[in-house]
Amino acid sequence: MILAVWTFSTTATQPPFAELGTWPLSVAGYVLTPVLTIGALTWDRVAQRRGLRDRNFALRPAYATGLRYIVGFSFLPAVWHIANIANLFAGGF
Repeated sequence: MILAVWTFSTTATQPPFAELGTWPLSVAGYVLTPVLTIGALTWDRVAQRRGLRDRNFALRPAYATGLRYIVGFSFLPAVWHIANIANLFAGGF
């Protein structure tokens, strides 16, 4: 989200697209936004499954629920990054 705001605020083109020279930020945002949140959710699930073997482990389903919401919301800024990448390949309007 920070990359999207920074890219949008530092460009002079009309919304919703960023300047064509900032395409590396759009690619980085497209990759990092959903991938990192899905990775965090996967890490949480693996850690909770491994923790079930330990009798001192306290299961925290609220963490997984919160991460699921974050993963869902992370696709919203990813759509903006996809639109910027598509604008680049379409020749820039």
